[in-house]
Amino acid sequence: MSTPLSTPADQRRPEVSQVVVVTEEVPARRPLIAFFVTWAVLALLGAVWAWATPPSASPDEPAHIVRAASVVRGELFGRPSASGNLVHVPQYVADAHRTTCYAFQPAVPAACPLPSGEDTRATVVAPTSAGLYNPLYYYAVGWPSLLSGDAGGLLGMRLASAVLSALFAALAFSMVMTFRERRLAVAAFAVAVTPMLLFLSGTVNPSAVEATATLAVFCGMMAVTLSPDPARLRGRAAVVAVSAIVAVNARGLSPLWVLAALAVPLLLVGGRTALQLLRQRSVLLAIGAVAVGTIAALGWTLATNSLANAIAHPEDALQFPGVGASPLTGFQRVLVGTVGYSQGLVGLFGWLDTPAPEAVLFAWGVAIASLAIGALLVLRGRRLLVAAVLAGAFLLLPALVQAVYIHGGGMIWQGRYNLPLFLCLVIGLAALLDGSAFRSPHTWRRLRILLLGGALLGQLWAFAAALRRYAVGANGSVRTFLFGSPAWAPPGGVLVVLVVAAVVFAVAAVLLYRATASEGGGRRIRRVAAGPATRPAVPG
Repeated sequence: MSTPLSTPADQRRPEVSQVVVVTEEVPARRPLIAFFVTWAVLALLGAVWAWATPPSASPDEPAHIVRAASVVRGELFGRPSASGNLVHVPQYVADAHRTTCYAFQPAVPAACPLPSGEDTRATVVAPTSAGLYNPLYYYAVGWPSLLSGDAGGLLGMRLASAVLSALFAALAFSMVMTFRERRLAVAAFAVAVTPMLLFLSGTVNPSAVEATATLAVFCGMMAVTLSPDPARLRGRAAVVAVSAIVAVNARGLSPLWVLAALAVPLLLVGGRTALQLLRQRSVLLAIGAVAVGTIAALGWTLATNSLANAIAHPEDALQFPGVGASPLTGFQRVLVGTVGYSQGLVGLFGWLDTPAPEAVLFAWGVAIASLAIGALLVLRGRRLLVAAVLAGAFLLLPALVQAVYIHGGGMIWQGRYNLPLFLCLVIGLAALLDGSAFRSPHTWRRLRILLLGGALLGQLWAFAAALRRYAVGANGSVRTFLFGSPAWAPPGGVLVVLVVAAVVFAVAAVLLYRATASEGGGRRIRRVAAGPATRPAVPG
């Protein structure tokens, strides 16, 4: 039987629509929108902490308040004294030193009476132990004190600090949102943004700005090395440059943390790739800007001797125990005490006298340990090297700093000083692990619920514990705290603040859950109907 060369018209197959398969690049999900949303949410969280924290209730906050108020009034140094540099500020600013009756006494509520009848706007002399610190942060947060003659100016300074801290945390988040594989790194912000970071961001203290600006530097560098994209290089370089300039000028040790944030991600690329980056105009401009900012920061530190003032002029500075001990002693004490110092990374409120509940500290410890163990078991090659260097820097640099300082200045280390490297370690390990685990959507969904739900409960528990300590003392009556007349209460009352905090924290958790729903950039397949077509007579 022969095969017919043609088919009658009534037996032909009907015409079909031609389907064209198009593969297209998927950009990272709207990093600009992510930036503004994250900035707003984190600023609100810092503002809630500022609202719920009594005046002068963070480490050395009176000194930072006085420093900020004097700097914006043009007084950069003042006169040295045994209690710190003496400067001229309004009475209501100087009163910050008189509202610390509960410091180092967790059972004492934050109810410190002030003398009545004083002119709060009158200029007086007040001491500040921060009198030699780099003025950049203090210019940025001190200006609200010029607009008010009472405690509203102090709250304004706190809010300015919260907005500034949130700005750089949002820049870091937006950089992570441009990673090709980013789900775990995005989720890790629930671990990195600890109650302690939010507490510090809602007070007048440069620690939070230093930490989040350093994180923005690190995330920008990780974006360049982990997810290279020529179209985004200019924006990433700008983020790195601006964040680095602010970070290196935040505190005396800041250039050390920024150097680590800049250098460690480069271990992910080879020498040829690094040289190619150095040929890019945006990279060269960023390097120049960071160099100028760093020179300015080091110049200020060296000219004022702010890091070693207690060694050079012990009569004009506060003294700490341990003076005369060997560098080995300082190194050993900080290294061995890493776990204890880590309380200051997760939650150590007030004047470092009110730790977060033990369950909160334990939960954060489990999350951090899981990231570290996962990195050790899963990572290979350059990624394992970067993870090891990050962990080594986190563990060893604080001990080395204390080793250098102890003989002349004593034991000065506090856990919160290591916040910049802590943030880089958490986000860095998560970014390095992304793409290596949690391929199952069901496993990932359960992990997200467990992580974000646990972070939400931990944040609220820590917040409520700190507020209770201020209102009725750490062991005060819960009934009085919630329904009675506590010795101290924030404006609006305890219940109002708790409800507002719960709503804002819940919104943050939901938004972060949605942001971790899908992977980063990559490719997707799109089918397009291109009109009718007749099946060809001869396949080809």
